[in-house]
Amino acid sequence: MVPINIFLSHVTPEAKLADIIESHVLRDFIGLARVFVSSDQGSVLAGSKWLDEVTLALKEANLHVVLASPDSIERKWINFEAGAAHVRGVPIIPLCHSGLTPAQLPVPLSQSQGLVLSDGAGFRSFYGAISHALGSDIPEVDFVSYGLEVAKFEAAYKDRNNVVDAAQTLGASTTVVRDPKALCVSSQQFLKLGLENELAQVLAAFPSDMRHDRVFDSMSTRRALSQERFDIVHIAAFVCPRSGDLYFSNVDLRTGKPDPDAILDVIAPDDLVSLLRGAHSRLAVITSCDALALATSLISTCHVVAARDMVSPNMMAAWVEAFYNLLPTAPLSEALEFAQRASGAPMRLYVQQPDSVDLRMERGAATTTTL
Repeated sequence: MVPINIFLSHVTPEAKLADIIESHVLRDFIGLARVFVSSDQGSVLAGSKWLDEVTLALKEANLHVVLASPDSIERKWINFEAGAAHVRGVPIIPLCHSGLTPAQLPVPLSQSQGLVLSDGAGFRSFYGAISHALGSDIPEVDFVSYGLEVAKFEAAYKDRNNVVDAAQTLGASTTVVRDPKALCVSSQQFLKLGLENELAQVLAAFPSDMRHDRVFDSMSTRRALSQERFDIVHIAAFVCPRSGDLYFSNVDLRTGKPDPDAILDVIAPDDLVSLLRGAHSRLAVITSCDALALATSLISTCHVVAARDMVSPNMMAAWVEAFYNLLPTAPLSEALEFAQRASGAPMRLYVQQPDSVDLRMERGAATTTTL
């Protein structure tokens, strides 16, 4: 029996669901159905090597599977991948979840038969398509329990989205932050990937009289946030799409999981919340990825601005320059709106809960330090 390749397309916040499907398929089809899990989690586009891997996997795929939710079907990258499969004549299987029905699928996904993943019968039909491609029987597994796993994910996903929906609007009042200081948080892997230019752009975009430091590991980050006040924390490092962990050690660019050969160096979301609270931080900016898991944790202590989709380095550089140049002379809401217009970058504001007041950063003396 000849193995087949399955291209599993999904957006970052749905990584846990992709993990569920991948683990079941690999086990139940005893490795004969190989799964390439595509995700826009990378970084601000993690580089040509990552894109080359995705392109090659699209060319080699025998089946194209899409995790289709009300959020994912709006993403350009998901539709780009589905379009590539359609052009090649590869069967496309939309797995609907989190409230999306097959009738709501857009073109080209609507040309394929969508399945409701939380329904045991839908999961069985999905396995039927894999078995047909392999020329094998459908494995005898508990499809009802598989559907319940999906339903459990959907409930948690809905709760997280409810938090996001509640954290969208700033109040009419504005808090003035005088003489703000910023901390730029990155990692050595991020720099080696050629993304130093984005960090350089961040530093160049800071007004000349805004003080800012740089850190590249968890120890330096903890020390800085424990010893000083930082009004802005700018994160240009990898964030786990499943847990929200902030990675300083190397990660697999395709899956976003830790490099098994690297010494793990991370800061968990709860730890980062405590550190930001201790540093009296008012704003966290996450430019490296779609970090919904981390953003929804940080809004308990400060406002968060984070990427909501895949962003190219050039687009992010334009956003950074526009945002930080205007921030000292305009409220946060105006700086964000201006930067979005100037760059096109899909950056979203997550308002601190329960605090919803706007912010205003006023200029002061500047220094730059690497810790």
